Amino acid sequence: MPTDASTDATVLLRLDEADELAAAWVTALAERRGIRALLIKGPALHLHGLREERVSADVDVLVEPARFDELCEAIAESGWTKRPSGFVGELTTLHSDTYLRDGWPCDLDVHSFFPGFLADPADVFEALWRHRWALPLAHHDCLALDRIAGALVLGLHSLRGATIQPRHLDELEQLLRTPFTDAERADLGSLARETGCVATLETVLPRLGVFVEPSAVELASPDLRDWRERVSAGSHGTYFWLLALRKSPWRARPRILWRAVWPTRRDLLVARPETVDTFRGRTRARLARWGRGIRSGPAGARAVWTHRRRVSP
Repeated sequence: MPTDASTDATVLLRLDEADELAAAWVTALAERRGIRALLIKGPALHLHGLREERVSADVDVLVEPARFDELCEAIAESGWTKRPSGFVGELTTLHSDTYLRDGWPCDLDVHSFFPGFLADPADVFEALWRHRWALPLAHHDCLALDRIAGALVLGLHSLRGATIQPRHLDELEQLLRTPFTDAERADLGSLARETGCVATLETVLPRLGVFVEPSAVELASPDLRDWRERVSAGSHGTYFWLLALRKSPWRARPRILWRAVWPTRRDLLVARPETVDTFRGRTRARLARWGRGIRSGPAGARAVWTHRRRVSP
């Protein structure tokens, strides 16, 4: 397989080809650096019988947290560019960086942790590393998650988007219909408790026949409140602004409020690349954004209000 991510400009990669090549490339890059990395989601989920086969727009890789920055630097040195992030994304998206490259139709989404696992990220990685599985892609044996770990990741991923994207709801329903053996259900419960996702998957695990109690540490985690807020809010834009306000010091809040009401030209173009970059086009985009904010605002405010006091059920 190729040892770097370059491609001749005359070669047009299909998305499925790009996914496979990028997955093999980034895992090989990590191996050469002695960095442990695991493919999450992707074709392994179909091969494990957890969801239907589909081509993803990105390749997701989970990296041992202590070496996350090192792998990101190596990816950038190889010609990939970090995807620009809007103002609110810089304040609220702390778990991953996304990389793009000209000629490649897929992204590389590099995670230092995965939302919904409430245990310490280093401990979560170690637990998932024990559930690694060899997945041959582009003539390279990549390390991906096995069926047990993949089911937990798919459950968390689907819950985050189920209220706004029918595909995520469909994938969640398919996961809930997946048969598991008694031994697999026991493994699911054990891994869920070890990684701290019993409470975040409280609506999923019992329907899989997995009955396990969350630990006191998990129930006390402030991240559990954030999780429940996000799932309740449906991950709409207004919620992220409310989250940014809540997590920022008072002195920073007026600036955040102003950027929410009147985003900069850069923020508009990052969030909505289709925006016509003229004064009139940007004004129309801001007005349309206000409309979306008004529509999603009640759900975001309701989620924050509902979970403001208590974390545990």
